[in-house]
Amino acid sequence: MSDNRWGRDVERVEIGGHPGLAYARRPRSLSELLIDARRWSDRTFLIEGARRMTFAEHEAAVARVAQHLREAGIAQGDRVLLLAYNRLEWLIAFWSLQCIGAVAVLGNALWSDEEIDGALDLADPVAMLTDRKLDSPQAAATTVIPANSPPRTRSGAGIQRRTRMIQLADLQPIAEATSEIPLETATVDEDATALIMFSSGTTGAAKGVMMSHRSVIANIQNLLVLTGRMPNELPQTTPGTVSLLTVPLFHLAGIQISFSTMLSGGSLVFVAGRFDPVNVLQTIEREKVRVWGSIPTMVSRVIDEPRFAEFDASSIRSIPMGGAAITPELRAKVQAAFPATKKRVGSLYGLTEAGGVLVAGSANDLAGRPGCVGRPLPVVELRIGNPDANGVGEILARTPTIASGYWRDDTPIADAEGWLKTGDTGRLDEEGRLFLVGRSKDIVIRGGENIACAHVEQCLMKHPAVREVAVVPMPHADLGEEVAAVVVLKDGMQATVQQLREHAAAHLGKFQIPSRWWIRTEPLPVNALGKFVKRDLVAQWPAATEK
Repeated sequence: MSDNRWGRDVERVEIGGHPGLAYARRPRSLSELLIDARRWSDRTFLIEGARRMTFAEHEAAVARVAQHLREAGIAQGDRVLLLAYNRLEWLIAFWSLQCIGAVAVLGNALWSDEEIDGALDLADPVAMLTDRKLDSPQAAATTVIPANSPPRTRSGAGIQRRTRMIQLADLQPIAEATSEIPLETATVDEDATALIMFSSGTTGAAKGVMMSHRSVIANIQNLLVLTGRMPNELPQTTPGTVSLLTVPLFHLAGIQISFSTMLSGGSLVFVAGRFDPVNVLQTIEREKVRVWGSIPTMVSRVIDEPRFAEFDASSIRSIPMGGAAITPELRAKVQAAFPATKKRVGSLYGLTEAGGVLVAGSANDLAGRPGCVGRPLPVVELRIGNPDANGVGEILARTPTIASGYWRDDTPIADAEGWLKTGDTGRLDEEGRLFLVGRSKDIVIRGGENIACAHVEQCLMKHPAVREVAVVPMPHADLGEEVAAVVVLKDGMQATVQQLREHAAAHLGKFQIPSRWWIRTEPLPVNALGKFVKRDLVAQWPAATEK
């Protein structure tokens, strides 16, 4: 059982043809984690409003839904797009796909219809599990086909996509049925792809990042070691932690929270609907939430909610945050609002291509060390590439959690020796702590969402009146950063901010639409290589620009 699958000992092994660190004892496939969760069978695992589901009921629901999906023609190795907001059926569907041995393609629920269509073309899934209405544009281009239909061939624009559409709402009665079906799990290779996530990257449209079973498990094992919640080390009587889920399940943070809660016998609390500070506070009070893994923007909004004092949030003991840098001011606000977290306001640093968290910092690590994000996790190696006189250079990482590649894209994620260039600059102190100095990737981190500047620029360049455009991050008190666009119009042509905003809304998700605009007539500044000097634009940003 779990005693034989988990361990803390780290060894140097060969991974993908290069040396690296790995846990000597580890599970080899995600579906094995369902077996580890059986020891908590009578405990409540999932909570969504009035709905409650025990660990045993969750496993039974997974078994039924997996059988239903097999009967729908989904087989081992098939790619299936999961496109929905957080809900119980999302998680049940995910684990059902892992039992089948299928590849879960995690779509961003905030995507525009155009972006969804692009993801469908890229991933070419056999099915889409969604909470989107079937009369949407992307559904209209999708057909339901028999399970024995041959795979379609790509023929460029206008091809008919053969993808089964399955509504997550239709899985609810199957999940909640009382019929008992044995849990069947496929045998998969440790290095087989378990899921595909989408990363904005730096070059425009989202890329499909392939993560193996080895990658996902190593990331979770790192976090379990960090928090002292290894399955084989927890007594049966250990009380489970009530964890609040407000980050999306299609992000690595959501996957991490759901997995670690399941493996440690805790309860995972969903917040119904879109993020709302009052709803979060009501949920914390009602469910006596102890751990809230979130992003700085969400935490800040809850603390700043005018009605904050009306609710009892004293149960909160820990608020690990990731997705953006945590300022000393925010850390002080959190400790004042949630006194029991005084020594537990930590930070996490990682990225999608790295397969999750690379570095974690405790309150003690961060105290009095501005820019510190903590220490590397057990199977993570870090070094600084081309450091300057102050030891600052690009952060490089090597770890088994690194993604295995981009789907249908030969761009390597790591070099031949396994080192990943993070695109961030930093330094390491003499005790191995990592300090973030800057970010070289051309992205905006808006409320924890990574937005590729090039993607927004490419959209705006499609407007007939636009000659040049540069998208830059601008500081924002609530979101951390907001999307700002500098637009140069063609001679003799006009476009208002409202017109540009409407154009962007037709092609981008709401979170990607610029919220600050600067329309100018002079060309954008360039360097010797002809690239826009964006730092100059940020420094010269006029005080009076439209929002």
